Amino acid sequence: MNDYLLDIRDLKLAFKNYAGLVEVLHGISLNVRRGEKVALVGESGSGKSVTARIILGLLQELKSARISGSVHFEGQDLEALALRTRLALRGTKISMIFQDPTSSLNPVYTIGVQFNEVLRRGNPDISERDAEARAVALLKDVSIPEPERVLVSYPFQLSGGMNQRVMIAMALANEPSLLIADEPGTALDVTVQAQTLHLMRDLVERRGTSVLFISHNLGVVREFADRVYVIYKGRLVEHGETAELFHRPRHPYTRALMAAVPRITGGGIPTISETDAGFTDPMIDHGVAS
Repeated sequence: MNDYLLDIRDLKLAFKNYAGLVEVLHGISLNVRRGEKVALVGESGSGKSVTARIILGLLQELKSARISGSVHFEGQDLEALALRTRLALRGTKISMIFQDPTSSLNPVYTIGVQFNEVLRRGNPDISERDAEARAVALLKDVSIPEPERVLVSYPFQLSGGMNQRVMIAMALANEPSLLIADEPGTALDVTVQAQTLHLMRDLVERRGTSVLFISHNLGVVREFADRVYVIYKGRLVEHGETAELFHRPRHPYTRALMAAVPRITGGGIPTISETDAGFTDPMIDHGVAS
Protein backbone atom coordinates (compact mmCIF):
# COMPACT_ATOMS: atom_id res chain seq x y z
CA MET A 1 0.00 0.00 0.00
CA ASN A 2 1.49 3.37 -0.95
CA ASP A 3 1.44 6.45 1.25
CA TYR A 4 -0.35 8.69 -1.24
CA LEU A 5 -3.25 10.77 -0.02
CA LEU A 6 -4.33 11.37 -3.63
CA ASP A 7 -3.40 8.93 -6.38
CA ILE A 8 -4.61 9.50 -9.96
CA ARG A 9 -3.88 6.83 -12.57
CA ASP A 10 -4.34 7.03 -16.36
CA LEU A 11 -7.09 9.66 -16.15
CA LYS A 12 -8.73 10.37 -19.49
CA LEU A 13 -11.46 12.87 -20.31
CA ALA A 14 -13.43 13.59 -23.46
CA PHE A 15 -16.55 15.61 -24.17
CA LYS A 16 -19.21 14.40 -26.57
CA ASN A 17 -20.66 16.96 -28.96
CA TYR A 18 -22.47 16.96 -32.29
CA ALA A 19 -19.20 16.23 -34.14
CA GLY A 20 -18.17 13.32 -31.93
CA LEU A 21 -15.70 13.10 -29.03
CA VAL A 22 -13.29 15.90 -28.16
CA GLU A 23 -10.40 14.48 -26.12
CA VAL A 24 -9.15 16.74 -23.33
CA LEU A 25 -7.03 14.57 -21.01
CA HIS A 26 -4.82 11.80 -22.37
CA GLY A 27 -3.88 9.54 -19.49
CA ILE A 28 -2.95 11.79 -16.54
CA SER A 29 -1.15 10.06 -13.64
CA LEU A 30 -0.10 12.05 -10.58
CA ASN A 31 -0.01 11.73 -6.81
CA VAL A 32 0.12 13.83 -3.64
CA ARG A 33 1.55 12.55 -0.35
CA ARG A 34 0.26 13.53 3.07
CA GLY A 35 1.43 16.99 4.04
CA GLU A 36 2.91 17.63 0.60
CA LYS A 37 2.41 20.65 -1.69
CA VAL A 38 2.26 19.58 -5.34
CA ALA A 39 1.80 21.94 -8.29
CA LEU A 40 0.13 21.20 -11.62
CA VAL A 41 1.41 23.79 -14.08
CA GLY A 42 0.40 24.67 -17.62
CA GLU A 43 -1.15 27.33 -19.80
CA SER A 44 -4.89 28.01 -20.04
CA GLY A 45 -6.70 25.12 -21.70
CA SER A 46 -4.03 22.55 -20.89
CA GLY A 47 -6.32 20.49 -18.64
CA LYS A 48 -5.44 21.69 -15.13
CA SER A 49 -8.84 22.81 -13.86
CA VAL A 50 -10.80 19.90 -15.35
CA THR A 51 -8.47 17.54 -13.49
CA ALA A 52 -9.38 19.29 -10.23
CA ARG A 53 -13.08 19.13 -11.02
CA ILE A 54 -12.88 15.40 -11.68
CA ILE A 55 -11.29 14.91 -8.25
CA LEU A 56 -14.25 16.74 -6.70
CA GLY A 57 -16.73 14.76 -8.80
CA LEU A 58 -18.09 17.85 -10.56
CA LEU A 59 -17.57 16.77 -14.18
CA GLN A 60 -19.08 13.35 -13.55
CA GLU A 61 -22.43 15.15 -13.30
CA LEU A 62 -22.20 16.24 -16.96
CA LYS A 63 -23.88 13.90 -19.44
CA SER A 64 -21.44 14.99 -22.14
CA ALA A 65 -18.33 13.99 -20.14
CA ARG A 66 -16.61 10.67 -20.81
CA ILE A 67 -14.17 9.84 -17.99
CA SER A 68 -11.93 6.80 -17.47
CA GLY A 69 -9.03 5.96 -15.20
CA SER A 70 -8.94 5.93 -11.40
CA VAL A 71 -8.86 8.55 -8.64
CA HIS A 72 -8.00 7.22 -5.18
CA PHE A 73 -8.27 9.39 -2.07
CA GLU A 74 -7.13 8.08 1.30
CA GLY A 75 -6.92 4.64 -0.29
CA GLN A 76 -10.52 4.66 -1.54
CA ASP A 77 -11.56 4.61 -5.19
CA LEU A 78 -13.77 7.70 -5.43
CA GLU A 79 -15.73 6.29 -8.36
CA ALA A 80 -16.69 3.26 -6.26
CA LEU A 81 -18.20 5.42 -3.51
CA ALA A 82 -21.92 6.06 -3.25
CA LEU A 83 -22.83 9.51 -4.57
CA ARG A 84 -23.94 10.69 -1.12
CA THR A 85 -20.64 9.59 0.43
CA ARG A 86 -18.61 11.32 -2.27
CA LEU A 87 -20.60 14.54 -1.95
CA ALA A 88 -19.95 14.52 1.79
CA LEU A 89 -16.19 14.80 1.09
CA ARG A 90 -16.59 18.23 -0.52
CA GLY A 91 -15.88 21.01 1.92
CA THR A 92 -14.85 18.55 4.61
CA LYS A 93 -11.97 16.20 3.71
CA ILE A 94 -11.45 17.82 0.30
CA SER A 95 -11.73 21.59 -0.08
CA MET A 96 -11.16 23.87 -3.05
CA ILE A 97 -10.22 27.50 -3.47
CA PHE A 98 -11.32 28.92 -6.80
CA GLN A 99 -9.43 31.63 -8.65
CA ASP A 100 -12.15 34.31 -8.48
CA PRO A 101 -13.49 34.76 -4.92
CA THR A 102 -16.19 37.22 -6.04
CA SER A 103 -17.84 34.53 -8.15
CA SER A 104 -17.42 31.85 -5.45
CA LEU A 105 -19.11 33.82 -2.67
CA ASN A 106 -22.87 34.45 -2.89
CA PRO A 107 -23.45 38.24 -3.08
CA VAL A 108 -26.90 38.10 -1.43
CA TYR A 109 -25.73 36.51 1.83
CA THR A 110 -23.37 37.89 4.44
CA ILE A 111 -19.98 36.28 5.03
CA GLY A 112 -21.27 35.06 8.41
CA VAL A 113 -24.21 33.18 6.87
CA GLN A 114 -21.97 31.52 4.30
CA PHE A 115 -19.32 30.67 6.90
CA ASN A 116 -22.02 29.08 9.06
CA GLU A 117 -23.08 26.87 6.16
CA VAL A 118 -19.48 25.70 5.62
CA LEU A 119 -19.01 24.86 9.30
CA ARG A 120 -22.27 22.90 9.38
CA ARG A 121 -20.97 20.62 6.63
CA GLY A 122 -18.30 19.44 9.06
CA ASN A 123 -20.46 19.60 12.19
CA PRO A 124 -24.25 19.77 11.58
CA ASP A 125 -24.92 20.19 15.31
CA ILE A 126 -22.70 23.25 15.85
CA SER A 127 -24.49 26.07 17.67
CA GLU A 128 -24.79 29.62 16.31
CA ARG A 129 -22.51 30.91 19.07
CA ASP A 130 -19.84 28.26 18.51
CA ALA A 131 -20.01 28.76 14.73
CA GLU A 132 -19.47 32.50 15.12
CA ALA A 133 -16.57 31.99 17.53
CA ARG A 134 -14.97 29.48 15.17
CA ALA A 135 -15.43 31.81 12.18
CA VAL A 136 -13.86 34.73 14.08
CA ALA A 137 -10.86 32.57 15.04
CA LEU A 138 -10.39 31.37 11.44
CA LEU A 139 -10.60 34.91 10.04
CA LYS A 140 -7.96 36.00 12.55
CA ASP A 141 -5.77 33.12 11.32
CA VAL A 142 -5.81 34.63 7.82
CA SER A 143 -4.86 38.05 9.25
CA ILE A 144 -8.22 39.73 8.73
CA PRO A 145 -8.65 42.72 11.07
CA GLU A 146 -12.05 43.25 12.67
CA PRO A 147 -13.40 39.75 11.84
CA GLU A 148 -16.72 40.53 13.54
CA ARG A 149 -17.30 43.35 11.04
CA VAL A 150 -16.38 41.10 8.12
CA LEU A 151 -18.90 38.45 9.22
CA VAL A 152 -21.80 40.92 8.93
CA SER A 153 -20.53 42.26 5.58
CA TYR A 154 -21.53 41.17 2.09
CA PRO A 155 -18.81 40.04 -0.36
CA PHE A 156 -19.22 43.16 -2.52
CA GLN A 157 -18.38 45.30 0.53
CA LEU A 158 -14.93 43.70 0.80
CA SER A 159 -11.83 43.99 -1.37
CA GLY A 160 -10.71 41.15 -3.66
CA GLY A 161 -7.81 40.32 -1.34
CA MET A 162 -10.12 40.25 1.67
CA ASN A 163 -12.59 37.96 -0.12
CA GLN A 164 -9.77 35.60 -1.09
CA ARG A 165 -8.64 35.41 2.54
CA VAL A 166 -12.22 34.62 3.53
CA MET A 167 -12.22 31.80 0.94
CA ILE A 168 -8.96 30.39 2.35
CA ALA A 169 -10.41 30.49 5.87
CA MET A 170 -13.57 28.71 4.70
CA ALA A 171 -11.58 26.10 2.77
CA LEU A 172 -9.55 25.23 5.88
CA ALA A 173 -12.48 25.52 8.33
CA ASN A 174 -13.20 21.78 8.51
CA GLU A 175 -9.53 20.71 8.63
CA PRO A 176 -9.42 19.07 5.17
CA SER A 177 -6.83 16.45 4.31
CA LEU A 178 -6.52 17.85 0.78
CA LEU A 179 -6.79 21.44 -0.40
CA ILE A 180 -7.13 22.09 -4.13
CA ALA A 181 -6.08 25.65 -4.96
CA ASP A 182 -7.07 26.61 -8.52
CA GLU A 183 -5.09 29.75 -9.44
CA PRO A 184 -5.99 31.37 -6.09
CA GLY A 185 -4.14 34.62 -6.79
CA THR A 186 -5.02 35.25 -10.43
CA ALA A 187 -7.77 37.77 -9.71
CA LEU A 188 -5.57 39.78 -7.33
CA ASP A 189 -2.88 42.39 -7.94
CA VAL A 190 0.71 41.19 -7.60
CA THR A 191 1.37 42.50 -4.07
CA VAL A 192 -1.88 41.12 -2.60
CA GLN A 193 -1.33 37.85 -4.47
CA ALA A 194 2.10 37.40 -2.87
CA GLN A 195 0.74 38.15 0.60
CA THR A 196 -2.19 35.76 0.14
CA LEU A 197 -0.07 32.86 -1.14
CA HIS A 198 2.48 33.34 1.64
CA LEU A 199 -0.35 33.25 4.17
CA MET A 200 -1.87 30.12 2.61
CA ARG A 201 1.49 28.35 2.61
CA ASP A 202 2.03 29.07 6.30
CA LEU A 203 -1.47 27.86 7.20
CA VAL A 204 -1.29 24.55 5.32
CA GLU A 205 2.21 23.81 6.65
CA ARG A 206 1.04 24.48 10.20
CA ARG A 207 -1.94 22.13 9.75
CA GLY A 208 -0.14 19.47 7.73
CA THR A 209 -2.66 19.85 4.89
CA SER A 210 -1.80 18.39 1.49
CA VAL A 211 -2.19 20.80 -1.43
CA LEU A 212 -2.73 20.36 -5.15
CA PHE A 213 -1.80 23.82 -6.43
CA ILE A 214 -2.96 24.65 -9.95
CA SER A 215 -1.20 27.50 -11.72
CA HIS A 216 0.26 28.84 -14.95
CA ASN A 217 2.77 30.98 -13.04
CA LEU A 218 6.09 29.22 -12.53
CA GLY A 219 7.40 32.11 -10.44
CA VAL A 220 4.67 31.49 -7.85
CA VAL A 221 5.06 27.71 -8.02
CA ARG A 222 8.80 27.92 -7.35
CA GLU A 223 8.11 29.56 -3.98
CA PHE A 224 5.20 27.32 -2.99
CA ALA A 225 5.47 23.71 -4.19
CA ASP A 226 7.55 20.71 -3.13
CA ARG A 227 7.02 18.92 -6.45
CA VAL A 228 5.82 20.01 -9.88
CA TYR A 229 3.93 18.32 -12.71
CA VAL A 230 3.91 20.15 -16.06
CA ILE A 231 0.87 19.59 -18.27
CA TYR A 232 0.70 20.41 -21.98
CA LYS A 233 -2.37 19.81 -24.17
CA GLY A 234 -3.83 17.29 -21.72
CA ARG A 235 -0.61 15.32 -21.26
CA LEU A 236 1.95 15.41 -18.47
CA VAL A 237 5.31 16.23 -20.03
CA GLU A 238 7.63 16.67 -17.03
CA HIS A 239 7.69 15.89 -13.32
CA GLY A 240 10.20 16.48 -10.57
CA GLU A 241 11.06 18.07 -7.27
CA THR A 242 10.75 21.83 -7.59
CA ALA A 243 14.41 22.75 -7.10
CA GLU A 244 15.60 20.07 -9.54
CA LEU A 245 13.03 20.90 -12.21
CA PHE A 246 13.86 24.62 -12.10
CA HIS A 247 17.59 23.96 -12.06
CA ARG A 248 17.46 21.53 -14.98
CA PRO A 249 14.24 21.77 -17.06
CA ARG A 250 14.46 19.14 -19.76
CA HIS A 251 11.22 19.34 -21.73
CA PRO A 252 10.91 22.11 -24.37
CA TYR A 253 7.50 23.14 -23.02
CA THR A 254 8.84 23.56 -19.46
CA ARG A 255 11.66 25.71 -20.83
CA ALA A 256 9.12 27.71 -22.82
CA LEU A 257 7.04 28.35 -19.67
CA MET A 258 10.14 29.56 -17.86
CA ALA A 259 11.06 31.84 -20.75
CA ALA A 260 7.58 33.38 -20.55
CA VAL A 261 8.00 34.51 -16.91
CA PRO A 262 8.06 38.36 -16.94
CA ARG A 263 11.39 39.93 -16.07
CA ILE A 264 12.21 43.42 -14.83
CA THR A 265 14.82 43.77 -17.57
CA GLY A 266 12.14 43.35 -20.22
CA GLY A 267 13.13 41.99 -23.60
CA GLY A 268 9.63 41.48 -24.95
CA ILE A 269 7.62 38.30 -25.39
CA PRO A 270 9.85 35.32 -26.22
CA THR A 271 9.46 33.55 -29.54
CA ILE A 272 8.46 29.96 -28.79
CA SER A 273 8.16 27.42 -31.57
CA GLU A 274 5.86 24.44 -31.05
CA THR A 275 7.36 22.69 -34.08
CA ASP A 276 10.15 21.34 -31.89
CA ALA A 277 9.88 17.55 -32.04
CA GLY A 278 10.50 17.43 -28.30
CA PHE A 279 7.00 18.80 -27.61
CA THR A 280 5.55 15.37 -28.42
CA ASP A 281 8.02 13.41 -26.25
CA PRO A 282 6.66 11.27 -23.39
CA MET A 283 6.82 12.61 -19.84
CA ILE A 284 10.28 13.35 -18.46
CA ASP A 285 10.59 12.28 -14.83
CA HIS A 286 13.46 13.59 -12.71
CA GLY A 287 13.61 10.39 -10.70
CA VAL A 288 11.46 11.40 -7.72
CA ALA A 289 11.16 8.47 -5.36
CA SER A 290 7.65 6.98 -5.35
